[in-house]
Amino acid sequence: MQISELINKQKDFLSYELQGGFSQLATQCADCMGSTSSLNDLDELLHAHMKKCLYANLTYVLDRSGVQISSNVNKTQILSDFQGQDLSDRPFFNKVDIDHPFYLSDAYISGATLRPCISAVHAIYYSDVLIGMLVFDLELNKLPLLEQKIGSDDFRQIKGDPEIRSNLFNQNRVQSAMDQSIDTVHNIAKELLCGLGVFHLKLHYSSSRATVWTYDDPYNYRIHVLDEIINPNICLLYPKKSYPESAKVSPEQINQVLDHFKKMRFMDENLYLKSGSLNIMNGMVGLSFSCDGNHYLSTEEFLANFDKIYK
Repeated sequence: MQISELINKQKDFLSYELQGGFSQLATQCADCMGSTSSLNDLDELLHAHMKKCLYANLTYVLDRSGVQISSNVNKTQILSDFQGQDLSDRPFFNKVDIDHPFYLSDAYISGATLRPCISAVHAIYYSDVLIGMLVFDLELNKLPLLEQKIGSDDFRQIKGDPEIRSNLFNQNRVQSAMDQSIDTVHNIAKELLCGLGVFHLKLHYSSSRATVWTYDDPYNYRIHVLDEIINPNICLLYPKKSYPESAKVSPEQINQVLDHFKKMRFMDENLYLKSGSLNIMNGMVGLSFSCDGNHYLSTEEFLANFDKIYK
């Protein structure tokens, strides 16, 4: 599932969870606005709700033209200084009507808290006439979000620095120290991935270093310079591990990926591989080229389409 689809699914879930409570409060706001009650009563109503709301940091009410008629109300304060401001240019304005009374905005960085938040808007109707909008700013980290598995096997191509791309044919690959020992580096890389507990390895060919992540310590990575990555003694640093049954990449595919890395490193004097990575647990290959472009794709797709894409 694409990232955009996962985000839309999350927003649909939040809308389902939030709309009922906001609908009840909007009805209460309509009673205040449609009667002889003062705006102070509206502020007190909002404040009472905010004290019970776990995930909101601010609420306010606009009239039908987008002018704020309530105070800015948070859990501890009723701030009347904001009454009368015109918020009709906000992205959520004109997003609600009688057929679509509830709207959930895209996430954004709050100007007040400088943290990610999202705005929920509910239409306020009185005698079937739109008279205003109830707005809540919700803190993302406190919302009851749906747990979703984010896929990582889709092909992604990311363009790099335009300045580097524009000068691509004015530069030539310079033989690095790792290039001169690439077979030794790849042999040791295979050993690390196949039997020594490394699940993610990135080879920086241009700068002659390697970065590795291990099963035993996945939150920290280790950087090895060339003298270390071409020396078999490096294998003494990592205890022997059985190849994980849950790996998405087979040992044979590791060999094939590294062989293709070598081909891409030397395939052209202008367009060539600068660094390549392989994660055997999620099955992803990462490629960074001299044009500053980057490709991320599954190992299976990389191996199946190598001759079409990279030759």
